[in-house]
Amino acid sequence: MVSVSEAGGANGDRVDAGNTVDPDDADDRVLVTGAAGFVGRHLVPRLLDGARRVVATDVEPEPPDRYADRVDGEALGYVAGDLTEAPFREELLAEPFDRIFHLAAVVGVNAYVDDPLRVTEVNVVATERMLELVADRDVRFVFTSTSEVYGRNPDVPWSEGDDRVLGAPTVDRWSYATSKSACEHMLHGLSAAEGPFEATVVRPFNLYGPGQRPDFVLPAFVDRVVSGEPPTVFDGGDQTRCFTYVEDFVEGALAASVHPDAAGEAFNLGSTRETRIRDLADLVIEAAGADVEPEFVDGEEVYGDSYEDLRRRVPDVAKARDVLGWEAETPLETGIERVLARRRARAAERDPDGGTAGTGERPT
Repeated sequence: MVSVSEAGGANGDRVDAGNTVDPDDADDRVLVTGAAGFVGRHLVPRLLDGARRVVATDVEPEPPDRYADRVDGEALGYVAGDLTEAPFREELLAEPFDRIFHLAAVVGVNAYVDDPLRVTEVNVVATERMLELVADRDVRFVFTSTSEVYGRNPDVPWSEGDDRVLGAPTVDRWSYATSKSACEHMLHGLSAAEGPFEATVVRPFNLYGPGQRPDFVLPAFVDRVVSGEPPTVFDGGDQTRCFTYVEDFVEGALAASVHPDAAGEAFNLGSTRETRIRDLADLVIEAAGADVEPEFVDGEEVYGDSYEDLRRRVPDVAKARDVLGWEAETPLETGIERVLARRRARAAERDPDGGTAGTGERPT
């Protein structure tokens, strides 16, 4: 663990993003918020391949296992704190950074149904306060938004400039999409103003990968199947998603963080392979070699009328391909195998004698 001041280090020469589009050549200083979360645990180690100095911050008191052994106070510092608290936020951002990856957010259906006010506090207010501190600096601010910003627009695939079609404000489900959209408005306004500040928005589509908590559909399926239980499929499972492997997303975010033509722009970063949820359950069962069948349940019985599902969610990634040279590369079957291998390894660690393992795990 290091203090905020220790994590900052000495200032160095800034790399001009206009001279390179290779994120591994960016010998600069980088801040990652929400660094103990799912994406952060994959992004931070990848950043260490190229950045001279990485500061990772999260509300978690200790860094995750995935990179804890690399925290040294020199190449990588970890700072625990809450960005909604002004003293911590101001001390953290007192030091200059060349790139900021802002991942910190309240994420997940349960979270924004159970506590929509906290969603606003973390996702909007804390982001606004951060921007007040860095808006006049020479920094590239990479904001992780969401495919949820498109709402329930029926015209798929969605390109970055397509309309947002949201449900009523009385439906808690839309608080997350609204919070991320509000931040996008702030960032586009700041990017359009004269000054050195640059912002880039990346919109992930249904990320998955090893270490994701089982609140999300694919790891939930894996978790139940490995435990000998049927995967739970809501509302018939005919709704479709485009599942994107987390390391593919990380590569896209890195490219967006340095490309000169990405400043002031938003990018869809997602697979274009559309998969029915019921078919996803079958893929997980097949990959696991399990003798179970999906269990179909009514989503309204679980969430009540505070949640509205989407029938399709498909990105148009032409912009990311043309500007960043990026496309998702990991086949869904390959990603499922990796998630299964990680889940089984964790189960074996908890129960090395081969007994029945529980379903709960702390992702790292």
